[in-house]
Amino acid sequence: MQRIMKRHFLPVFFVVFGLLACATPDPPRVLVDAEHSYRAAAGDPAVNENAPVELYEAKKDLDRAQSLFSEDSEDPEVEHRAFLAQHRVEIARQLAAQRVAEAEAKALARDRDRVVLEARERQVDLARIEAERAREREREAARRAADLEQEIEELQAKKTDRGLVITLGDVLFDFNRADLKAGARTNLSRLVTFLREQEDRDVLIEGHTDSVGSADYNRSLSQRRAEAVRLFLVDSGISPSRSVARGFGEARPVASNDNDAGRQRNRRVEIVILDPGERAFDQP
Repeated sequence: MQRIMKRHFLPVFFVVFGLLACATPDPPRVLVDAEHSYRAAAGDPAVNENAPVELYEAKKDLDRAQSLFSEDSEDPEVEHRAFLAQHRVEIARQLAAQRVAEAEAKALARDRDRVVLEARERQVDLARIEAERAREREREAARRAADLEQEIEELQAKKTDRGLVITLGDVLFDFNRADLKAGARTNLSRLVTFLREQEDRDVLIEGHTDSVGSADYNRSLSQRRAEAVRLFLVDSGISPSRSVARGFGEARPVASNDNDAGRQRNRRVEIVILDPGERAFDQP
């Protein structure tokens, strides 16, 4: 009887031992903390509304850390990327809190001296955040240089004689409106990230419409749409001197206006990322 039990027990023992030996190791604490921090920030409407770009950048680093961990749990880059993700989440929280505080201060301003004091404090906080961003950009400059082509591919930009051209259809705006849709922030956040890393590039933002309506109205609508995109870039930290918004109305169609499909293609915003060193305000 004992020999029979041993004969059955030993194979089971080795199977269990083999499964335990092959079990996936626990992720490092910094990766677990980064995942928790990101989930909490992503579930906070204030952070989503006021710091979408920073949250997007944190997600990219977190995804990279998780991918590296699944490929090689011992890769030291896992902890580095997780740390960057957590750091970016904290910056997003700080920036969101700051912008919420600014909005509340404007709405509830009762005393001039208090408003002035709060404004000074906000400037100090923003300066500290900008300083942190600058240091982070310096540390990441060498690493991000190798990823430039991948960023261009994600933007779906085409190389032309004018520079890199991104064509955004009428997904940014509702029909006959110039206010950015909520979902437009994700598309434009990719552009903000690119421009932050490529500080020597300016952009031209050009609005176009179909031929429905008067030429004057279409020119005005296209200008307001281009300005809405530019304002998002400026609010996200891109210097106003790096962008120019222009509205061409129906003057530059890329398809026929005689059918719905053609008119839809003509309703667009084109963003021209100029070559390094070229200035937006110098363009004809």
